[in-house]
Amino acid sequence: MARLSLPLLILGLHCAAVQSFLVSSTPSQTINGIGASGAWWPNDVFNFPENIREQVAELLFGSSGAGLTSYRYNVGGGGSGVTNPTRAPQTFFVSSGVYNWSADAAGVYFLQKAAQHNVPQLTAFVNSAPPAMTSNGRACGGNLVDAQIPAYAKYLADVIAHFRDEGIRFTHVSPMNEPDDTFGSCGQEGMQVTPQQRANVVNTLRAALDAAGLQSVGIMADESSSTGNFLPEASQWLPQVKKGALAAVSHHQYGFNNDASVAQLGAVGRNLSGVATWFTEICCFKAASSSQQGNPAAQLTYGSTYEPTMIGALQLGQLVYQSFTQAQDAHFDFWTALSNGLGCAPLNNPSCVTNANANGWNDGLIYYDPSYASNHNTAIYQTKRLFLMKHLANFIWLGSTRFAVTGLPANVFGMAFKAPTAQSTALGTARASLVLMNMGNNAVSVQPAQAAGLGKFVGGAVTSPSADWQTFGASSSVSLPGLSITTLLFN
Repeated sequence: MARLSLPLLILGLHCAAVQSFLVSSTPSQTINGIGASGAWWPNDVFNFPENIREQVAELLFGSSGAGLTSYRYNVGGGGSGVTNPTRAPQTFFVSSGVYNWSADAAGVYFLQKAAQHNVPQLTAFVNSAPPAMTSNGRACGGNLVDAQIPAYAKYLADVIAHFRDEGIRFTHVSPMNEPDDTFGSCGQEGMQVTPQQRANVVNTLRAALDAAGLQSVGIMADESSSTGNFLPEASQWLPQVKKGALAAVSHHQYGFNNDASVAQLGAVGRNLSGVATWFTEICCFKAASSSQQGNPAAQLTYGSTYEPTMIGALQLGQLVYQSFTQAQDAHFDFWTALSNGLGCAPLNNPSCVTNANANGWNDGLIYYDPSYASNHNTAIYQTKRLFLMKHLANFIWLGSTRFAVTGLPANVFGMAFKAPTAQSTALGTARASLVLMNMGNNAVSVQPAQAAGLGKFVGGAVTSPSADWQTFGASSSVSLPGLSITTLLFN
């Protein structure tokens, strides 16, 4: 995509009315990670040439790429019963205490790349236990067996200990995924873990990790698929979790609920657990009304659409904004970092990768050809979502505190963050950031001096319809192009 030149950006300063705003002095939550998962694209992309795999790793984890600060590695259950081979990751488990550490070479390759790039938050997450521990002997469609919970906990501790010994240190483990669902259609791995089992799983896993010398590894649960699932069940298991056993209450948001419901989710999760809430998965969104497809601030719903432009990026931005300002989550992960859900054939129509269609899916930051195995097209296609995540991962530093921003136009979403220590950036040293997402079509100008509490303005970066990533220096006024995300840095 074309890049916006700095002169054009400066020209925009004279084309928009200046908008007053205020950054609160009251601190909110501490943020500790922005990332995505490694399910299940490594099973495809591992077959690509080494230079393409290296490019993918740099785009996700590198300083010239998004620089994600969180990566979720899928600990596979072996895929027994799963109908889609790509979604059937291999398992290390052979039998009790016996493992095949050469399994899942594809997933481990990209886990190693994340570790080599010093991604600070590494989570081992599970969709299904090994079939020996499920009620139907498969990696989908069954339940976690009560009697197998100690064996399951020991298995996860063994996996994490193995990688520690290999020099890869997981910071977190997630032992269940959307546990109300057995995933009986077997389009992917999954198992049901009832509310009555969840505290036992967490407590038993905590003991197993501690026994293995893995006290630093935090446990998150329960990865509920939506507010509608989490709220009625939270009181059935969270109070039974032993003090110190849980590091974070993790959730998804596939109900695309309103602000009040999302705020309730965050409050209930924190009040019942005493720990932070984390938003750990979302994808596959589109405007709920077909008449609002061009409005990134419109109400969203689940469904097929491939939207690689700023519309799709700002739809994700809307969800991040709601997560941080309403749920007050401390962490945000997108679902799959890569996807083959283009909904089109790029070799037949090269321009299709940059245009929206109704057949694909908003489930990736980067895309690849679903027919690569037959047509040998191993090109990768970046979306504007990748660059939105670059803003968030680069400028919402680990350990930074969020501050509310008020007074902006209704179509500009703003969040401010202060880091505990000075941060080195391409624009120089910074200690605070102001993330501004312009959901409207028209430019809006802001004066950084109005954010005096953040420090001295040193410059920023913008992603817009015409620019993937453009940095700029300090000035008295900054234009926020229509349909853009702009981050201002302060020291």
